[in-house]
Order: sequence, then C-alpha cells, then structure tokens
Amino acid sequence: MRGGQRLRRGARIGRGQHRSGSRRAALWSSAPGKELWCQTSKEDALVKALELGVKTFVFETCGDEGGVEEREKWVASCLESTAFSREELRLLFRRGGAVETADGRHFASVHLLEDAADTANLATRLSASSVLDTFLVSFDPESGDGWKVIPVENLIAAKGMKGSKLLSVSKTASEAITMLSVLEAGTDGVLLDTNEAGEISEVARFLGAREAEDLVEATVSRVVYEGMGDRACVDLCSVLEPGEGLLCGSFSRGLFLVHSECDATDYINSRPFRVNAGPVHSYVKMPNDRTAYLSELGSGDQVLVVSPDGQTRTATVGRMKIEKRPLVRVDAEVPGSGDVISVFLQNAETVKLVEGGGPWKALPVTRLEPGAKLLCSFREEARHTGILVEERIVEK
Repeated sequence: MRGGQRLRRGARIGRGQHRSGSRRAALWSSAPGKELWCQTSKEDALVKALELGVKTFVFETCGDEGGVEEREKWVASCLESTAFSREELRLLFRRGGAVETADGRHFASVHLLEDAADTANLATRLSASSVLDTFLVSFDPESGDGWKVIPVENLIAAKGMKGSKLLSVSKTASEAITMLSVLEAGTDGVLLDTNEAGEISEVARFLGAREAEDLVEATVSRVVYEGMGDRACVDLCSVLEPGEGLLCGSFSRGLFLVHSECDATDYINSRPFRVNAGPVHSYVKMPNDRTAYLSELGSGDQVLVVSPDGQTRTATVGRMKIEKRPLVRVDAEVPGSGDVISVFLQNAETVKLVEGGGPWKALPVTRLEPGAKLLCSFREEARHTGILVEERIVEK
C-alpha cells in the first residue's frame, strides 16, 4: 500500500474486506442469500438468464408448456449455447400449492395472498419455520386487495432470524427489485415470471450492483485554487455511513472518492445524505460500470455509493442542488502508470476526499497538501456516453 502500489481485490484499507471473482460468480456473492429464480417459456429469455448466472428455473407442469420431460429437453437444447452443464442447474416444477423437483420431492410451499387474513396465516407459519422451509408467495392481481409491500414487510418481520427462505413471485423487474428491498433486508429472493430478457437483465444488474470497486492510492501533486464555478450537491434518498461517498472527477478514467457531509461541526449540522460532488462538468460513477456528468443527474437517478474498502451499493438521487461557489482543483498521480488525474471541488471545509495509507481518513480540501494519498478508481479504458470503449481518448 505504501509507495503507491495498486490495491489488490480484498486488500484491507478501511472498514472490512470485499470478495473478488468473475462477474458471473460475483453476481450472487455480492448479494448474500439473495436468489433469482426464473420462470419463462421463451428461449431467448432462458438463454439470457443462463448467461447472467441464473441456475434455478421453475416451470408449470400443466397447460401448453408441457411436462417435466419436455422441459428437461428444452433446457438441455438451450444449454448448448452456454458454458453451463445440466448438473449445475436446478429445475423445479409448480404443482398446485407446492414447488417440487423433477423426481417429485418437495422443495417449497406456494402461497397465494389475496387479503390480510392470508398474510396473517402465512406469518404464523413463518414464525414457526426452520432452515428447511422455503416459502414462495404471489399476489392475485384480479381477486386480491392490491396490497403487496406492507404484507411482505409483515412476512419478513414474522420470519425474523428463523433461517427459512421467503421468495416473492414478480412479473416485472421493478416489482422484483421492490420485493428484494422491502424493509431494507428484502425477501430472500424472487421468482421472476417473464418472457422478456431485458427484465431478467435488470434484476440481475440490481443484484450485482454491489460488486466491489478496485481503489488505488493516488498521490496529490498539486492543489490549485481556481475561481468560481457551478458546483453540484448530490442529495440522496439514503443516509451515508462515515467513509462512504461518490466517485467523482474531471476525467472518466480517474475518479476520486468524495466523502459525504456526514460530519457535524460547530458551524453546520451533519448532512449524511449529501455529497458536495464538484462542478457540473465532473463525472460521477453510476451502477453497472457507467459514468454520467453531474449536469445530467436528476431526481430518481441511481448513483454508486462507495466505501473506502471498495464495497458499493446503489442510492437514489432525491435532489440536485447547483450553485455558484469558489473551487479548488486537486491533481494526483496514479501509481504505476504515472498518469495524472484531476478533480474540481468547492473550496470549503465541509468538502472532503478520502485518504488511504492505513485506516481511512476524510481530509478537507482546505487542508490538502502534496504528498497526501487519496483513494481513487482508475481505469485505462476510454468511455463514450459513459460506457467503456476500446479507443484512444485524450483527457487533460
């Protein structure tokens, strides 16, 4: 770590560690305990699910979808275009009020919730459940009372720490993501019932959004006071923990970890939802390995919150606040490449960058000096419209 060495995945530089692995493997390990099951009758949707790392597929055993043997053959034919083998997959079949394996063994109970009484009855069963129990819940859009979120909150609370699994049947990605996030902990997984490959991709991206960032320690080479500019505060719908912030910078290849305004002072209260992210030209890191300009962000957009150890999570922008403020420019040299990256920020004591070199530390830009080691994300690839591309782009 000292001497400007690149941090390897899993290196401890702050609070805790993170795991590495291929994108497909990281998809599920990044969201511990979360499962994505799929139910589809379209080949392109099934193949996309396989490519994204889905390994559990559910089928009906009646109607025009055919029986167990036909489903087995169909999945086998789709596997020819993937790297999976049949032994790696779990094929399940819905028979009335249960989900069973191909050979008829019970795997999960199915519960259709139409009203508060149904929810209360299932909550009683969940409170007495064990690690051997899996519950799959669905809501009838026609005969039900239309309630979904509150009932699922009650079921999650009833399940508590029993170790059983609760999954919700969802028809769309937005509903699946809601179920996975309810009561913060969310359900243990979802069964996404769709023939749209894009819906499966969206849920998979959500589950994979916590994939770790590789952070390096860039050495500050210059601090310059640069006059006035239109700086943007990103006010999030989430509270940020000490150490967390957004990756921002003037160059898409190199982004600095800008700390939130969570620290209280004698002059101003804590604002743990806010990151004073710099002027409007700056890049900010988004989920799915993309960037955007701060000028493009608005209410409802998703940004990537990053901790000093590289752990990430998504947060929703509640408001962008743009005002004219005095600016400071920080230049820093990236270890190994000798490349110099830059960030503009408001010249104020509450605006801080995160220092590595051991236990992390939030440093006000007003006290930054050459030689400080700042945590940054660095990628040598170029970007076009926020997406990584293989071309030469000069940023200076």
